[in-house]
Amino acid sequence: MQFKLVILGVVLLVVGLAAYSSIPNVHRTPVLTTQSIMAENLSIIAGSSVTVPRNITILQGKQNELRVNITVTAQSGEPATLRFHIFLRNNSTSCSTTQPKSFLVSQNASLLVPMNGTGTYCFIFDNLDYPTSKTAFISVFLDTRSEQVLVAKDGGANTAGLGLGAFGVLVLLYGATRKTVIPWE
Repeated sequence: MQFKLVILGVVLLVVGLAAYSSIPNVHRTPVLTTQSIMAENLSIIAGSSVTVPRNITILQGKQNELRVNITVTAQSGEPATLRFHIFLRNNSTSCSTTQPKSFLVSQNASLLVPMNGTGTYCFIFDNLDYPTSKTAFISVFLDTRSEQVLVAKDGGANTAGLGLGAFGVLVLLYGATRKTVIPWE
């Protein structure tokens, strides 16, 4: 047995295994979850508004966003304009508020509305200022974005650590199987 090679093999094995076990490799995967909230075709009479309440549950700690697609046409089938409001209903039973998120929708619109609370949301289609009746098709989806984090030992440093440990085992075995040379013999 050659003592120097055995010690060198043990040191290489320990350093390789320490490198493998102590260096994490972090994988971050974006996750998008989509939930359909509503898809409706509504008739809005001239000088009136239509209110549609919907319960929406958001996931805390994640990025929640409503994706709203609206197509507005006049009764004749021509493109039309409509005011659209959306807001979280307060504790009252009616959909009235002083601070809605308002959008002017002309023909086709795709809106992204950030969400920050769970509850009943009011979707109001406001045709009060317009003298013609309209039809609005709306589809609403709740998009929830998050990130999945996975810690693994599959990186380049981990592979190098395993390689160094395997090389250490080979040196250890080689040193253990070699005959010791005594210089005075």
